[in-house]
Amino acid sequence: MKIPPLLLLFFCLFCVVPGSAQEKITVGIIPAKDRQYSFSSTEETEITNSVTNAFVKSKRFTIVDRAHMDALNNEKYLQKSEDYINGTTVQQGKSLGAQYLISIASSDYVNDGAVCKFKLQLTVIDVTTGQVAGSESIDVKGGGHGRKIAGAVGGAVVGHFVGIGAGFGALAGGAASSGSREKALQKALHEIAAEIDDFVSVHFPLYFSIVEIEEKDEAGTAKKILISGGNNFGLKKGDRLKVVEISEVDVDGKKISRKKDVCTLRVAKVEDGNFSSCTVTTQQNTIAALLSDKKKLKVTTIID
Repeated sequence: MKIPPLLLLFFCLFCVVPGSAQEKITVGIIPAKDRQYSFSSTEETEITNSVTNAFVKSKRFTIVDRAHMDALNNEKYLQKSEDYINGTTVQQGKSLGAQYLISIASSDYVNDGAVCKFKLQLTVIDVTTGQVAGSESIDVKGGGHGRKIAGAVGGAVVGHFVGIGAGFGALAGGAASSGSREKALQKALHEIAAEIDDFVSVHFPLYFSIVEIEEKDEAGTAKKILISGGNNFGLKKGDRLKVVEISEVDVDGKKISRKKDVCTLRVAKVEDGNFSSCTVTTQQNTIAALLSDKKKLKVTTIID
């Protein structure tokens, strides 16, 4: 049976285009809680939304519905070992289709309407294993500058929530109006927006494939390459990336993924949602030879 040309074209586009983009990661944002202070619904929403927005604006994630996460939050409880989250929570997260859960915890919450300050703990839980995949603590202070006080950590992390002290939250309910406290909180969260964005970038780096080498020099060294990522993933002209060679290494009978830097790139032109042309900024590189040898190469983001 002869397929009509228009139908054939539609079929080809349908098959090819989805493959050029990365699959979105599904995350569930567990609503913010404080161990000493009882958040109002407005405070909980403001803090939760500040974290959620960082994931939404990257355009790389599917966010589990907030109503479902509110129900899951009733089960949230870290065990004493603190490298595993309660099994019920993990199972519920899995049933909602989440690949990762993002836990938002705070401590030392003080808000007098003029200055709002507290410690914000962000934790990534891998639903598949139930393990903490990364954690970071940020100092939050309205009118000042947020400061990271605990760097990103990966793998099976065993860590204690920092800065948990006396019940400073009791001071938050002083004479200040609810409106002034809300504004102070919003200002404090605005101050650390970039740090929350960095948290997302560090723990969920972008990975793209090399589509082709667009330009080589006389020695056959790659000077410009086309990658499978564009503005659908937040890439823009001038962004810095790097090429890594990924291999599997056997360590004591266990397969471990090893990433070896090959060279650095800079986005020269974002063609559309799924493709960008990048200039190789490292003088010496072996991209062409590695591709010829069928090595597994990926392009990933660089976090300064």
